[in-house]
Amino acid sequence: MSNLQVIENSEKYFIEKKEEVNAIILLPTRSFLQKSFDFEKISELKKNQNFVFLITGWIAQTSLLMQVKAPVDNMIKQDIINMLTTHMKNLSFEELIKAFELERYNIYEEKTEHYQLFDAAYISTILKKYKKWKIQEKTNNNIVKQLEEKTMSQEEIDKIMNDAVNSRYSEYLETGDISEPYINVFKHLIEIGILKMPALNTPKLQMYYSNKTELARQQIKDEYRNKTSEDKGARKQFKEIVQAIVSNEQNQSYDLAKSKIEIRAKKLVLIDFFKSKKEQNQKTII
Repeated sequence: MSNLQVIENSEKYFIEKKEEVNAIILLPTRSFLQKSFDFEKISELKKNQNFVFLITGWIAQTSLLMQVKAPVDNMIKQDIINMLTTHMKNLSFEELIKAFELERYNIYEEKTEHYQLFDAAYISTILKKYKKWKIQEKTNNNIVKQLEEKTMSQEEIDKIMNDAVNSRYSEYLETGDISEPYINVFKHLIEIGILKMPALNTPKLQMYYSNKTELARQQIKDEYRNKTSEDKGARKQFKEIVQAIVSNEQNQSYDLAKSKIEIRAKKLVLIDFFKSKKEQNQKTII
């Protein structure tokens, strides 16, 4: 498999797995930690044939969120994988995401500077802070592993998702933007009827979604057209994604671009919705 295919497959696989766990990441601290007992650990995940795709995709996405400008070198990626599978093997994929979310949101006592290096040493430092935070929060909330886990009621699930919607809206009110994860927020607003999906009998709504998709397509195209990298394979991938968007050619690059466009379009719809509520001086959504 070529370096280009590895880059494409890892990012696509990571996006798919991230969508699967988004609802868990959005849980309140107590609920998240209670569920953490049952998360599949890295020691088990590494047996999956797609484990390398999962971790390299996580590295790419997380380094971007942490505002590290340069792509991570392949040798550094392998060093990170080695560190995770030996010294952090009792953590889970969900906890890798959560650990860096807490760092971005300044939840830990101290912020750790990365100095534009997303490497094993930096990641290890953040994960050690997460493990310390995890122990402290479990102690504070008197969380111990239960022999039988209580099944969450629909009312509890709805409350979690309602809180997630209001959390993203609060973020928008403060920053004018929203950060991941937000796909489950979009899905929840659709399911409870606050947002509507287009149908044959709603031509105006069809046009609205079509316009947002086109805007998302243009944004993704421009972002990849302006992306730079010292890695030749990465530069080739960026170019092929732009070409796939322009030509609608059905290939791996197009599938990856299509996924990014769909996610971006939903974000644009959410921002429009939040903007309308802000103009109405609404403090919360639900």
